[in-house]
Amino acid sequence: MSERSLRSAFTNLHESFVSVWTLMSDTTIFLSNHTKIFDQYEPMLRRLRHRLEENRSDEEVHRQVRGELVALRRSLRREGYNLRLGSIDLKLEGFRNDDSLSEGFSRCVVAILEDHRVFYVTGTANHIDLDSQLEAQASFRRVRESHTQLSRHYLWYRWTNRVLILSGAATESKENFEDLHDYVEDHKGSLLKGLAKLG
Repeated sequence: MSERSLRSAFTNLHESFVSVWTLMSDTTIFLSNHTKIFDQYEPMLRRLRHRLEENRSDEEVHRQVRGELVALRRSLRREGYNLRLGSIDLKLEGFRNDDSLSEGFSRCVVAILEDHRVFYVTGTANHIDLDSQLEAQASFRRVRESHTQLSRHYLWYRWTNRVLILSGAATESKENFEDLHDYVEDHKGSLLKGLAKLG
């Protein structure tokens, strides 16, 4: 069995044990937070939720609704959506300075390439030194030889209740941060996927 098939089988097994209410919630949150197609599926999700609410103790209805949700999620995966992002989200919040360290924020430098791959470094060094560390990464240099860099950003970050908050640092220009806003409008999912492991 290929790695992709194994991963798909594990996902299907996981979804068969998750509460149908959890599956409904995760699917709704994913579509509303990470895609622009929520309106397309909102009537279906509303109908399924109504069926669950009207039949809270009917296991057969739960099984049918689960089947529809699993089929929807399978279809979304085939279209390239990464549902593993689940209910995590990304939010941009203005600019911060070194005082944000006391608020639990950390520094990072993020590079976004034309194929939407994301490279980043984090650390306690200032943003200029972190930028030098990013440039020194062999994997980043190798990939960048064949892909144009769309943008680079000097940011503060913090996770709050499964929401990744990003703020501009002093090194980040206002125009650059506005470009990041524009990028997030169309590519939030790919950026969040690239930054999901920020610790």
